[in-house]
Amino acid sequence: MAILLNNHGYDNASWQAALAELLPEQQVYLLSDMTPARRQQVEYALVWDHPPGDLAGYPNLKAIHLLGAGTEALDADPATPDVPVLRLVDPQVLEDMARYALYWVLHFHRRFGLYAQQQSQAHWERHNLCASDEFRVLVLGLGMVGKTVASRLAANGYQVLGWDRNQAALAGVECYGGGDLPLALPQADVIINCLPLTPDTRHMIDASLLRLLPDGAVLVNISRGEVLVDTDVIDALACGRLSQAVLDAFSTEPLPAESPLWHHPDIHITPHMSGATYARSAAKLVVDNIHRIEQGGQPFPLHQPGRFTDNNKM
Repeated sequence: MAILLNNHGYDNASWQAALAELLPEQQVYLLSDMTPARRQQVEYALVWDHPPGDLAGYPNLKAIHLLGAGTEALDADPATPDVPVLRLVDPQVLEDMARYALYWVLHFHRRFGLYAQQQSQAHWERHNLCASDEFRVLVLGLGMVGKTVASRLAANGYQVLGWDRNQAALAGVECYGGGDLPLALPQADVIINCLPLTPDTRHMIDASLLRLLPDGAVLVNISRGEVLVDTDVIDALACGRLSQAVLDAFSTEPLPAESPLWHHPDIHITPHMSGATYARSAAKLVVDNIHRIEQGGQPFPLHQPGRFTDNNKM
């Protein structure tokens, strides 16, 4: 058995080290080192942002392990082999994403940006603010990422609302489902996008959705860039519907230098780092699934095309 490793655009070296420790008897090949003979040996592919069509060239492939939770690239590739596709959902990454969301909610609730501005002006003034249980945060998408984010915010005393296409139930969170989104949006001081990228969610956060928010709301995107319409976000900032936006994911990554998002005074940009994959912990999940398959068991989490799932690179 051999393994194909292609963590394109991220870190291969840490994965090689982790796999060598956990599977010392197995050969791990990088895509750049692949030969026709090695393609015959490969039984497991560990990939991210892999070249379309390439996976069809491994005749003995047993499973595809994505080095992230997003499946849209494979879903769009008609040449993807008919083998199990496994998303990577590392609990450590979920917690990191929840901490990222909590950081920004605290930032806007406690008005730390304003105090930083006052410091630059040597200006001393304290501002009144509402209690945390009066500050309302709406989480869009209640998959594994959204549930973790919502639960962490609720545990820190915030008034948390959650919406998912399918009605969900979550302790400490007021949940909405299906067509109830217009009821939740007007209540949100902060809206956090945890939706996956699917045909239904592509460009879902557009002008018509943003118009339902109260004036001065804040948008935080830790999902996929294509769930947002960037120009509509900029327009919402211009008219005051949004006061600020935090963007961690973009339709094109790296974000092009000429993008107007870089220099907008009310946009905070981070380079898709709200949840980063830790090879040492994540490799254990991948190896556990390899063992399950080799022993005739059921791997987890198994991707089913067309299902509404969390799609975040982790």
